[in-house]
Amino acid sequence: MDGPHLGTAGCHRYHPLSSSELPRSRLLVLVLLTVMVGMLVCGGCGGRHRVPASRDDSPSARTSPAAADWMRHSQRIAAGVPLLIRVGLATDLSAVNVTTSGPTRLLAGDQRREVVSLQKGEHIELRPSGRGVRWQAGGQGGEAEVCFIAPRDPDHLLTWNDTPYRGELLGLPAGGKVTLVNVLELETYLQGVVPWEIGRPGAEAKAAVEAQAVAARTYTISHLGEREDFGFDVWASVQDQVYRGAHGEDVVCNVAISATVGLVLRSGGHEIEAYYSSTCGGRTSNVDEVWPRPARSYLISHRDSMGDGPPFCAGATYFNWQVAWSAHELEQILQRTLPEYVAYISSSGTRTEWAGRVFTPRSADARPEKPGRLRDLAVISRTTSGRVGRLDVTTDAGVYHVRGDRIRWVLEPPGGDPAILRSALCELVVTRDAGGQPLRIVVTGQGYGHGVGMCQEGSLAMARSGYSSRSILAHYYPGTRLEAFAAGAP
Repeated sequence: MDGPHLGTAGCHRYHPLSSSELPRSRLLVLVLLTVMVGMLVCGGCGGRHRVPASRDDSPSARTSPAAADWMRHSQRIAAGVPLLIRVGLATDLSAVNVTTSGPTRLLAGDQRREVVSLQKGEHIELRPSGRGVRWQAGGQGGEAEVCFIAPRDPDHLLTWNDTPYRGELLGLPAGGKVTLVNVLELETYLQGVVPWEIGRPGAEAKAAVEAQAVAARTYTISHLGEREDFGFDVWASVQDQVYRGAHGEDVVCNVAISATVGLVLRSGGHEIEAYYSSTCGGRTSNVDEVWPRPARSYLISHRDSMGDGPPFCAGATYFNWQVAWSAHELEQILQRTLPEYVAYISSSGTRTEWAGRVFTPRSADARPEKPGRLRDLAVISRTTSGRVGRLDVTTDAGVYHVRGDRIRWVLEPPGGDPAILRSALCELVVTRDAGGQPLRIVVTGQGYGHGVGMCQEGSLAMARSGYSSRSILAHYYPGTRLEAFAAGAP
């Protein structure tokens, strides 16, 4: 998606269990979803987060034209029969090793021809090959355009990279490597998303967990096919929604998913872009001021409170925070992050149009990929919510004009922890020497994430104060309707 990636990096609540635990085919994958809910109205008044460009965004990670063509075929779904969700677990793999937990079939090619029948505890290896994917399992081997690993019993899981997964695993060829995809039902997919996004807060906050389930479901449906060139619908990472397979599933989260089964938020007859972040810092954001996305009536800046009361997220760990760099520390970081910013914006016409000029050279021979010494930083504008809208970074090479949420990637904290600045809702102070050269940079901020849509910490506080999931959704996505999803609907 051209704009934000939904995900944990600096935005969503990411909850490990503990400190120690931390298409090439024409198959039409369909699953019957029984929706046992009536239409509800959500009155009243919201990983998507962007992450830095990575090798997974490179052309080498994309599926072949034929594989992408299959994905387009597989997007065709009949009314009332939603598509299975295709979750991209990893790209650019030289080898995939999967272990079975029960009777399993290895299926080859677009016709899903069974080539091997396996028992519990057996291993399957997939590697790239000239034809597509080379497989070895059960003492046999061969090649296929694509390979499906399919348990005979849905209760039997497949383990890859020490993580168990429900559904099937699909190996696709891409750029001389293998892309691994988990194909499973939407509601089952949510069981691996919700506890990693909202956490495991217990029954007293079940309304917030239900709201998270609705938001995650809506986001997934509204973005089906956006990663089609890679051979799947959504990443299993911070680029979309954090997904950990069957690892870390939670009873309260599963009950919340079941209680809201099939429910999505809609506006204008379509599923909304249900963005959410960890902590809004007291005020949510207008989406078009944060990313190169169209303005949405339900993704608008407003106080995270009822009336003049305190922000719902005021008690969050990162409601207030501070980070500091020496000029030398930040200068070293900017040698990488400023060129990355220029490349990121320049790679898309939509981004370029939204951001405007990204670099003003100091001389004719200045090169944006060589920033040189840091000379100054200045906040030029702010958004409706008070976030930094444009930051000018002056270096020996020239002035870099950094827009919107990308400011968080440019001002990477020392040591990379967290990976990006927690929020653009912040104040910047530069201490200088007698000659005006920066010595120390301090940023004091509020919140964690982009602030668009639902504030997860705010939703938890609302739930613990007695608000229902419908009230939470109405507060963070104003004017939307809570409705039963039906494939084929407008």
